[in-house]
Amino acid sequence: MLEFHYAVPVEQTGWETQDRSGTVRFRWDYDAERAELLALYDKGKRKQWDAADRIDWSLEIDPENPLQVPDEAVPIFGSAAWERMGPAERAEVRRHMVAWQFSQFLHGEQGALVCTAKIVQNVPDIDAKFYGATQVMDEARHVEAYGRYLTKLGLAYPINRHLQALLDDVLTDSRWDITYLGMQVLIEGLALAAFGLIRNQTGDPLARALNAYVMQDEARHVMFGRHVLRAYYPELSTAEREEREELCAEACWLMRDRFLAEEVWERLGLDVEDPGSLP
Repeated sequence: MLEFHYAVPVEQTGWETQDRSGTVRFRWDYDAERAELLALYDKGKRKQWDAADRIDWSLEIDPENPLQVPDEAVPIFGSAAWERMGPAERAEVRRHMVAWQFSQFLHGEQGALVCTAKIVQNVPDIDAKFYGATQVMDEARHVEAYGRYLTKLGLAYPINRHLQALLDDVLTDSRWDITYLGMQVLIEGLALAAFGLIRNQTGDPLARALNAYVMQDEARHVMFGRHVLRAYYPELSTAEREEREELCAEACWLMRDRFLAEEVWERLGLDVEDPGSLP
């Protein structure tokens, strides 16, 4: 544990500078006090892994069923549109669904990269800055890994409009705790569940390894957000807490709508409102 003896009271030496994304806080108080965050920081340093070496990128992806899962996993399985499709058309649906899903992972990880860099700027405590710095490296590695996977797959999608709206809300709010709440708890928590589902269900060794390694990092990221907000939110007024509850509700709607995969159905010439129906 660091201990400093300051010639001038440290609260008199703080520095805040404004930019368009909010307040950038410099701390001259280097007494890191929260043991749980220091433990996460230490684990974050020790658990770094190299996406280029740890994952076997020589593994091939089956273009007709990239995740090697049963057809029941396809959202329109059993519908009139699905039943009319031949083997080649069904293979195209499976490929596009995986490309869309992993593309959103990629875009979300870049959002997490930018959000975590913002957290390092804005969070007021040095121990949180320490851990946030390790997460910036984690997120860069995730962007690298998912980008490499999509290159092998040979197909990618732009960011979903609902995910983009949520990231915009999180990144443009000047309050540091909103970045934590939106990214570390809500987006990262949902991503952790999605990665776990793929890891447990896929028969493809490349997808399984990729998501398993990313999950190791994501579990620390979610815990980071919970630790910091658990200490901060009891200090808020009832009105401030209600405002954050509204943000959570809106974020849940956006994340729900993201799963509609509208871009996939539009690209495949299906009805966006009811992709399982016949034209």
